[in-house]
Amino acid sequence: MPEAIVGTAFFPGGYDLWNPAGTLPLPKFPVGKIMVLGHDFHSEAGYEESRARGSERLSQPTWKNLIDVLTRASIGLEECFFTNVYMGLRKGDKTTGPFPGATDDRFVQHCRTLLLKQIATQRPSLIITLGVNAPVMLASLSNDLPSRRIGLGLKYLNDSNAVVSKVTFLDLPNFLTTTVALIHPCLRGPNLRHRRYRGLEGDEAEILMLEDARGIARTSKDWELGKQTNW
Repeated sequence: MPEAIVGTAFFPGGYDLWNPAGTLPLPKFPVGKIMVLGHDFHSEAGYEESRARGSERLSQPTWKNLIDVLTRASIGLEECFFTNVYMGLRKGDKTTGPFPGATDDRFVQHCRTLLLKQIATQRPSLIITLGVNAPVMLASLSNDLPSRRIGLGLKYLNDSNAVVSKVTFLDLPNFLTTTVALIHPCLRGPNLRHRRYRGLEGDEAEILMLEDARGIARTSKDWELGKQTNW
C-alpha cells in the first residue's frame, strides 16, 4: 500500500480502526477486544478512491450491513480491529471472486503468519469471521476449529458449530478466544436463509449467535492465564 488511509478502513488499506472523523491521533487500539476478519481489502481502483476520500465509503454494502449487525448485537464499533485474511490489492477494479494470491502457497503462508502475529498483538477475546474464506484461514492456525477447516460454507457452521469458545492457536501459548462465523455483509441478504441457531433462522439466528459469542467473550475467566478481559 502506498500509504494507510487515516479514516475508517479495513487493514491493510487503513489503520483498521473505527475512525469516521478521519482525524489524528488515531483512536486507541482495542487490545483484548474484538477482531473482525474479512477476505481481502479491495482493488487498486477502490483503494485509490478510498484514499482520496480519506476513508472507505461507509454507505457501501459491506460497511453498511456490518455496522447494522454489530450495532444490533450491542457491539461498539470502537471495540473492533477490522482486518483481512489476504494482504495487498487486486489489480484493476475487480473486487469479486477468490483473491488471486490464494493460489500461491508461499503468499498464503505469508498471510497466515501475519494473521497469527495480529492475533498475538491484539489478543482478541472474540474473533468474528466474515464470509466463507476467513473461517478456513483461521482454522489453519488452530486445532480447535475442524468444522471451519473443510470450507463447505456457512450452512455447516450453524447451531453447535456457530460459536466456538476456548479456541487455542498453534505457536501462541497461554491464550484462548471465542470465534463466530457470519455471512459476509455484502452477501447477507440472499444467504440468510442458510443460518440456523438455537431454534431461530435467518437474521435472528445470526444476531443471536453474535450476541452469545460477545457474552462469552465478556464473561469468561479463561482468557490469558485465567485473567478476565476488562471492557
